Amino acid sequence: MVLSLDIETNLSNISLKISSFKTLSLIICMVDCGKIINKLVVDGQVYGALAQGIGLALTENLEKHTTLVKCGIPQIEDIPDDLEIYYEEAERPDGPYGASGVGEGPLAAPHPAILNAIFNATGARITKVPATPDVVKEALEGLEIGANA
Repeated sequence: MVLSLDIETNLSNISLKISSFKTLSLIICMVDCGKIINKLVVDGQVYGALAQGIGLALTENLEKHTTLVKCGIPQIEDIPDDLEIYYEEAERPDGPYGASGVGEGPLAAPHPAILNAIFNATGARITKVPATPDVVKEALEGLEIGANA
């Protein structure tokens, strides 16, 4: 997975622009789900999994908010406009008509990609999700004292 993440790291005003997911301006995802039988269904699975992974990485917190409205699940306006999905169709001999599962792979990719993008941009390693501005600020402050590299 490849993504573009805009980060503002001024510690006095750290925002990561997380209040608007448009911070993530590009996501490129490569998917191998065997033989694609119904591309519209596969697209829906991939887009949904990417959106869910973005929420896992940046905002979802079911412990803090116990309702689905307030727990940070991404909405359509929170997802980057530029999502590039590429499919590798390697047929599975044991799958139905050569197909395989599709939803799990794209769900596993966004949060480590986003956390690694934050690390690459700032040098601060985020070790828990969601990577809210407070979590990122704590990691950046740890860099200043040499605790988180």
